[in-house]
Formats: sequence, structure tokens, C-alpha cells
Amino acid sequence: MRIAGAELRHLRTLRLGPGERVLVFDETGAEHEVRIERIGGHAAEGLVLTTHRPSRESALDLTLAAALLKGPKMDLVVEKATELGVRRVAPVVSRYALGGTTRLERWRRIALAAAKQSGRTSVPAIDAPAPLAELVARPWPGLRLMAWEGERDLPLASLPARADAVVMLVGPEGGFADDEVAAARAHGFQTVTLAPRVLRAETAAIGAAALCLHRWGDLSTVVAVR
Repeated sequence: MRIAGAELRHLRTLRLGPGERVLVFDETGAEHEVRIERIGGHAAEGLVLTTHRPSRESALDLTLAAALLKGPKMDLVVEKATELGVRRVAPVVSRYALGGTTRLERWRRIALAAAKQSGRTSVPAIDAPAPLAELVARPWPGLRLMAWEGERDLPLASLPARADAVVMLVGPEGGFADDEVAAARAHGFQTVTLAPRVLRAETAAIGAAALCLHRWGDLSTVVAVR
């Protein structure tokens, strides 16, 4: 197995050398135990000792459509959503978003690092930010949900007990405008409440992902804390 680029830099940061063993996952979801044979200037060579497919990915196809937030707040949402097990993060440009900067490659690096840290065998897709009107019009499979502070009567617990796919739309600090809520509803989104308290936008996004994965995914099992 050839190891190059960022992964080679990671090996050097960890001061790993020939004879030492590392775990490597690939784009198919397989995890390989690899013994390092040689480290060169541009690549390392390793021998695959074992290969298996651990069941660490949630069966729930969850897309977190979180409103674009400023700097470290969006970084945090991407990192924690990855650790929790979302399949896709789809940043949304809404009317009251605070003008967060698009840092797509940075978010993808954060997702990759979080996937490694949490032992995932796949990295969630991180989409380029899209206008809310465009995002809600996409042909999403499964449940289409919108966390909205104006909703008081529909918690996640009142929704169907089984779902294979969910897209969860979460707004910015300023919330969603009434016409944005109407547009989402017109495309089949249900408004839901997350909590009786007011949540910061980054807390709402992370909490919404956790609630979905608890309701329909695998967070009802024991979670290891590192």
C-alpha cells in the first residue's frame, strides 16, 4: 500500500517508522492494518496485514443542512456532526445568516480529521453552500425536517419511529424568515421543535444531528468517550 500527501505528513508528525503498524481506511469503508515497510521523500510503502469492514457507520442517511455560520462556529458544526455520524453536511445560505465565509476545503479537512479521531470508516460529504430556496427544492429522500423556533407542538418523538433517510434543516442565529418557512413547507418539509429553550445556532445544529441519530440511527447504543 502506498501512502502519500497529507497521510504521509501525518506519519511523520507521529514519528512512525518502518516496522510500526497503523490503521488505514479507504473510500470503500474497509479498514486495513498496515505495517510500514519504507518511508521515502514523497511516499511511504506499507504491507497490508489484515482487512475488515467494521460496522461503525450509522444506517441512517442523515444530511445536516445547517445555516452558514461565522468562522469557528461552522468549523465546530462540521467537526461534531462528523463525530456523531452524519452522512452529509449541506451548508445553507438563508436571509438572516451572519455572512459566514465559505471555507469548503477547510471544512473537508476538518471532516477528515474528525472521521479519523472518531474511528469512522467513511468521511461525510461537505457540500458547497447553497441558497435555501435551492436546497429545499432538491429531491431529498425520506423525512424532510426543519428545526424552527416557531414550532411548539411537533417534537421529533412524535414522528414515525422508523426512517432510513432524513434531511434536517437548521437556521442561523436570526432564525428563518416566515417566507423561508413557507417555502420549505411547500417542498414537503415538516417544522419541528428541538427544545423548550432558545439554542445558539451551532448548538441547535449539533443537537439536531444527535437527536436524529438517537431517534433513527445508532446513538441509542453505548457511546465511547475519548
